Amino acid sequence: MDPILNEESKTEVQPEPGAEPKIEPKRRKQQKKRTFPIPSFLLHLGEDIRWYYDIRLWSPLILLLLILALLPGKQKAPEETLPDVTAVVTVPEEDTTPTEEAVIPEAAALARLADSVGAGRSDNVKTVIMWVAVNRSEDRANGYGQSLLTEIDRPNQWQGYDGTIIYTDETYAMAKQVLETQAKGGLRPLDSDMLWFILNDDGSITVRNQFTATANQKWQEKTVK
Repeated sequence: MDPILNEESKTEVQPEPGAEPKIEPKRRKQQKKRTFPIPSFLLHLGEDIRWYYDIRLWSPLILLLLILALLPGKQKAPEETLPDVTAVVTVPEEDTTPTEEAVIPEAAALARLADSVGAGRSDNVKTVIMWVAVNRSEDRANGYGQSLLTEIDRPNQWQGYDGTIIYTDETYAMAKQVLETQAKGGLRPLDSDMLWFILNDDGSITVRNQFTATANQKWQEKTVK
């Protein structure tokens, strides 16, 4: 009879003479846990079919790419062009045409007074006539003292006055100079009390500070040619 080996000691055990041999019971094999079966075609998918070469799998993606390629893309915004700094800038030529100066009413009235009353006389005589009118516009003691235009247009005050004549440019320039001297308080050719005048036959003018003599006192006068 063959010797029986003990699995744990791994040594031979000799049976005793006349004894029956022991029969070791067989151990049960542990059953494996059940798992879900995997289809065989999935286990051998890489071996049986080169699936990534199958056009049927890639056709939807290819179709989507074609559709996207055919769609109109966004229009590119036009690039903003910067001005050419090297371009020559043309400056419009300045209009050198002299603009017409607005007429000063007081200067125009003085010029009409001087050209009509002092017609044919010197510029000095015409200037004196203007200053007499200015003195009257500033004097209130003798019934004057109205505005310059009012005193010039006062009726029966100026011998030979015509408010409709066309004055000359030279007389108008002298009238503006008179008004400028008055405004700045400059030196006047006449005293402020010289309110009356007489035109002499020799072309001169005599101005005085009284209309008539009073109490045997003669007026002060000045003659200008």
